[in-house]
Amino acid sequence: MLQCRLPPGSCTRQRHIGRSLCGVQRCRTRAPLKIRSEAQAELHSSSDSLDKLANAVSLGAKASKDEWVYTRPKRAPLDNEYILGIALQHKQHLLMAAVTVVLCTASNLAAPVLSGMLFEHLVQQHPMERYAKVFGVLLVGYLLEPLLTRVYMVNVIAAGEKVLATIRMELFRTLLMQKIEFFDRHSATALQSLISTELDTIRTFIFNNCSRDRGLRAFLEAAGAVIVLFCLSWRLAPAVSIVIVVTAVAAALYRRSTRPVEAAQSAALQRMAGVAYQAFQNMRTVRSFAGEALERERFQSEVVASFAAGRQFGAAKATFEATNRLAIHLSLLMLYAWGGYLVSQGVMPVGVLVSGIGFTFSLMYATQGAVNTLSELRRASGAFDRVQRMIQASDPDPSMYGALPPGAWWEVANGAEPVFEPYADKAGEAAVTAARQGDLELVNVSFSYPVRKEMAVLRDINLQLKHGTVTALVGRSGAGKSTVAALLSRFYEPQVGNIRLAGRPTADFSRGEWARAVAMVSQEPVLFSGSIADNIAYGKFGRCCMEEIQAAAEAANAHEFITELPEGYNTLVGDRGTLLSGGQRQRIAIARALLKDSPIIILDEATSALDAVSEKLVQGAIQRLVQGRTVLVIAHRLSTVQSADQIVVMKNGRIAEKGTHNELLANQSHYSELMSSQEMILGASV
Repeated sequence: MLQCRLPPGSCTRQRHIGRSLCGVQRCRTRAPLKIRSEAQAELHSSSDSLDKLANAVSLGAKASKDEWVYTRPKRAPLDNEYILGIALQHKQHLLMAAVTVVLCTASNLAAPVLSGMLFEHLVQQHPMERYAKVFGVLLVGYLLEPLLTRVYMVNVIAAGEKVLATIRMELFRTLLMQKIEFFDRHSATALQSLISTELDTIRTFIFNNCSRDRGLRAFLEAAGAVIVLFCLSWRLAPAVSIVIVVTAVAAALYRRSTRPVEAAQSAALQRMAGVAYQAFQNMRTVRSFAGEALERERFQSEVVASFAAGRQFGAAKATFEATNRLAIHLSLLMLYAWGGYLVSQGVMPVGVLVSGIGFTFSLMYATQGAVNTLSELRRASGAFDRVQRMIQASDPDPSMYGALPPGAWWEVANGAEPVFEPYADKAGEAAVTAARQGDLELVNVSFSYPVRKEMAVLRDINLQLKHGTVTALVGRSGAGKSTVAALLSRFYEPQVGNIRLAGRPTADFSRGEWARAVAMVSQEPVLFSGSIADNIAYGKFGRCCMEEIQAAAEAANAHEFITELPEGYNTLVGDRGTLLSGGQRQRIAIARALLKDSPIIILDEATSALDAVSEKLVQGAIQRLVQGRTVLVIAHRLSTVQSADQIVVMKNGRIAEKGTHNELLANQSHYSELMSSQEMILGASV
């Protein structure tokens, strides 16, 4: 096990460039830095604060009482009751918004009435004292309304942002805890779109509809304007109300005609993003096959689909806008004609007519705003529905209860009360202890991937990996080798049979405990976009110091090339490690496994060609990695197979034969065929 070699209290945190994935900490021989200990504690707290976490990471400061407090949900994510429960956590913001929106609406409705009174005083030549009093009231209203509007918007946006932040956190948290087959069914682009694009649509709706003439204020002002008009003059109100009737009918037709168009446009935009994401992610493949024209053609087809839907949407919106304008103009003409007649006959004061004209414009803007709000509400609700559908189709991994919120959702989904177990850095050592003492076995295992249930990949597999030995898995492509590795990593559960560790089934161990016991080094190591130190320390998030990272790098033959880089361990590796060579990526992945110090290693040997020096360094690192551990290696090199304690030959999802190198050669069977066909690569000895 790698230990920090500095004296107690002398290990210091290294400065990192860019965003840190793990946060290299001080040595555990002294109190860890507040900057990370708080963050780690809050991630697993039932009453976390994301604002506190952000401040802790950047400033190490405490959050004020007004900051957003992140609380785990007590129901299924994103159902209506859940959203209401989150919103009600921010009663202070909601109460302030409710009070100020009423005051703002009252101020706006009073303005036309006061304007009519001013005009009446001028026409009737009343004493200027009365004019001044009305003017003073109007002045106070005009000055207070902007201040009240600001208070209203600040509180609405604050409450909305806090609710969205909680939803975003829970959505990401929930998606992380799905079974691996969930990610087999859904593309990374679609899942990313849920967290970013779909929730941003809801955020845009909140931002756009908290100003005047939009959202709740628009509906209140429209209703209030009609009520006040009827109070001022029941004869005049019908002429103005025509705006509402015509606009409501036009809005209903508009919503009906644009619903399928908007859905088509949203789908096209998502596909467009998927095409772009794949092209950018696989740019080297695109460039090597001169696939730029093909990618442009794919992208163009989605752009055309989006353009066609957008054009139809724009045409419908233009028709609606023209209809709404026509209704407003007709209403004004009727108001002038009918109102003028009533004034000329002495039935209605001229001030009421002036107020009616003012209310007509208020009603015009409020009605347009209400319709726009309904249109954007449909978009926001559509985005919300897509998120809900994805959640309803989700299949959380029952072994990860400890990382998910409690509540009725788990009871309904799994038919029983959840049993909460520690996860990640709070997981126990039960699996590690068992792996250091006993064997790892597959007992009568049969398996098919959930997305292709009709195709059996493994059949009746019985395999024992003895403690402290190396087992080499060989066979042609498609024989089932990688599937065995996936099952031992608990990415999937076998449909038939079971996996045992020291005689105990995997169900006895939580997912977090198993993750501590098993380390996997894949054929194409995946690195995160961060520093080299971040990637090495990934398996011991917040629980290692720089000395341990360097020791792991030295054992993996990576320290020398790292120190030659300008930024050393702070060097950024690029997206998926593209700024490093294949051999460098493999050695960093091995260093990550060494630092994790798991007693079980699953190694998929790289088939990519390395130069002689890199090959020797990688094989030397592998030799240190497997010492004293239970190892399953998907072998591609003859030297690895020859030095293995046990060789397992797979064919068509079954174990064809087992034994040592010499025993299998003597059998003159499947293993001999692999050797004679030269499907094994010569390489340095493990």
